[in-house]
Amino acid sequence: MKNATHTKSPTTRNLRRNSSPQCLVPMPSTWVHLLEPPTKSCYDEALLMCQYPDGHWAAWIPDFGEIKLHSGQFCRLS
Repeated sequence: MKNATHTKSPTTRNLRRNSSPQCLVPMPSTWVHLLEPPTKSCYDEALLMCQYPDGHWAAWIPDFGEIKLHSGQFCRLS
């Protein structure tokens, strides 16, 4: 019987290292929690609308309007 050693592939290690547990794979029409809202008086949630070619997202915040976000600025709603 061979000694079965469980090793993780480099891809798996990179995915786990680069993603935090509360983050998500962004999709259009998804409500997300803003980690740092643009103003103190606006909502801390936004609706993702579409992704730009540079990887940023067009999002809409109620009572604020449209904003351009990068994936590190939001996480899924809990």
